[in-house]
Amino acid sequence: MSDRLSHLLRHAELRIEQFDVHSRNEMKTLNRTLPFYVMSYLKSGSAKLRIDGEEMALEPGTVTLIPPNVMHDHYKDTADQTEFLWWHFTFEIEGVMDVMKMFRIPFVFQLQDHAYFEDVFMAFMDSADARIPSLPRSILTRAKSLELLYIILNSALSQQDAQKDVAKSDGFLAMLTRVVQSPEAPMTLQQMADELHMHPTYVSNRFKELFGKSPLQVQREMRIQKAKTLLETSDLSVTEISQRLGYSELQNFTRLFKSYVGISPTQFRVLNRKWRVSK
Repeated sequence: MSDRLSHLLRHAELRIEQFDVHSRNEMKTLNRTLPFYVMSYLKSGSAKLRIDGEEMALEPGTVTLIPPNVMHDHYKDTADQTEFLWWHFTFEIEGVMDVMKMFRIPFVFQLQDHAYFEDVFMAFMDSADARIPSLPRSILTRAKSLELLYIILNSALSQQDAQKDVAKSDGFLAMLTRVVQSPEAPMTLQQMADELHMHPTYVSNRFKELFGKSPLQVQREMRIQKAKTLLETSDLSVTEISQRLGYSELQNFTRLFKSYVGISPTQFRVLNRKWRVSK
């Protein structure tokens, strides 16, 4: 793994939405689409996954990993007792870059060390026990969740063709790193293309193929995230925030912000401050 890719992964945030352990004899989840990754580990028993018209039989020790907004069926057609360890999560940079899209992870794969995963998952579950003081609990839960993600990715990326050629695309990784670190810096697609000695259309398409979004889309969304943070936490005027993020015209910044957030920067600040006071 390249140094740039490792750097990006260090800046990603893992958020666990839901998790649990279920034992059941029946299951019929059809046409399910969720806005986060769905991971399910089959500890015992049997089940099936249907996705993109393909049906796959699941055996003990297998993991299913379904990306956000991908419709799938997860069901049983036998009456045997089946135990699942599952969680729903996102792994993103600034809520903008889905890190998992950098890799070609199969929908179903075998874990390399079942016992290790099961032990860590149960430790993660225990760390969420409300009887543990909040600060130690949050630190332990975060540590165990990252360890679980490591186990999952390590097994998934060991599969044939699982790793994309992201690590080989050093120029595109450098471009992404620059956008993530300094989204306010002036940047055009033509400038990127000139640096890489490629056609602008190819640069945009290749970047999107590797990272899920075009470079200008990532830049805009990173700017919006920074603007939201500044509106929430600073006393800078909207004009000052606009200039800090690289917009010479306040109107352009306001129009972009509203197109993404649904309200103006000023409205966002007022509503957010009211919410913080009520908390």
